Amino acid sequence: MQDALSQWLIAGVVVTLAFFLLVAYLVRVLRANPRLPTVIVALGVFVGALPAILYALYHASQAVG
Repeated sequence: MQDALSQWLIAGVVVTLAFFLLVAYLVRVLRANPRLPTVIVALGVFVGALPAILYALYHASQAVG
């Protein structure tokens, strides 16, 4: 049980870090874009989706365990 929980925790951490790396990459690439408000809204949607992703991982770990 503890081993499975550790695997899900590590998976959640990896997904979270990958998500933030994606956002950082998008900010760097789109920094020169003159349509900055659109970029900010897109990044806000990405950040808003993160809790749902983490909750889905948590819910899946509860179903497995």
